[in-house]
Amino acid sequence: MTRHALPYLAAARVTGPDAAAFLHAQLSADVAAIADGEAGFACCCSPRGQVYGLLLVCRRNPGFLVAGAAALLPGILQRLRLFVLRARVELVAADDLAVFGLDRAADAAGEAWTTVAGPAYAIAAPDNGPESGPAGASAPQPQAWKAGELERGIAWLGPATSERFIPQMLGFDRLGAVSFAKGCYPGQEVIARARYLGKVKRQPRRLLLDDAAASARLAAGGLEEGGNLRLTAGAHRLEATLIDHALRPANGQLLLFVVAPEADGGVQSVEIDGRDYRCATI
Repeated sequence: MTRHALPYLAAARVTGPDAAAFLHAQLSADVAAIADGEAGFACCCSPRGQVYGLLLVCRRNPGFLVAGAAALLPGILQRLRLFVLRARVELVAADDLAVFGLDRAADAAGEAWTTVAGPAYAIAAPDNGPESGPAGASAPQPQAWKAGELERGIAWLGPATSERFIPQMLGFDRLGAVSFAKGCYPGQEVIARARYLGKVKRQPRRLLLDDAAASARLAAGGLEEGGNLRLTAGAHRLEATLIDHALRPANGQLLLFVVAPEADGGVQSVEIDGRDYRCATI
């Protein structure tokens, strides 16, 4: 099986007799329901319900391996340690491990995990040591893999987008990253209120920008994550926030952004550096 190195992700170990109970109480997902050898997405949230970062939580008894954005994971671990108190749990960065994407989810086994959203991941030693996942690491293709993640609504966030949106605004509830039945965790009341009162004012959307000039401008840093986009959707001119973007090998840039629900009818163009470019909503 082919695996693709994902340098934008990092890994950590969560161990100790109280590891499962601790993660269940601190993250938005039903961690207690994750069986040995299984994995699921979860959000680490602020008390106001805003997502610090998306995590992939992989159960490997007697503990867990956790993957998250390399730029955010150290800070997330530091925040979680503040709540350890008397819990018998240890959270340590796994600098000896790397995160890989797997081409075929059906082949996921051993140190590999298939997610509800579709992609399979391995958290493994880069040199195929005793904790490694499937052999056959390929040359890194992070942009192509990230484009596939964004198509499925998987966005790992970064410093510019962390702690700005509740999970539903990012679509993380659709990934199974939020349980509305598990009970309390940081931010739970705000997140539940938004669900049951129907007050989610922004939603995630994806655009395909196949204009070569605009795609090159984005690739060259013309628009950064967390920056504002101006979109044209029918008669509406909307302000949106760019969450992430990635180059699709075949046809341009894929953009994931958060916008008001008025964009439901489809976005016809996006403004970059004062110029409108045609695009397609996917």
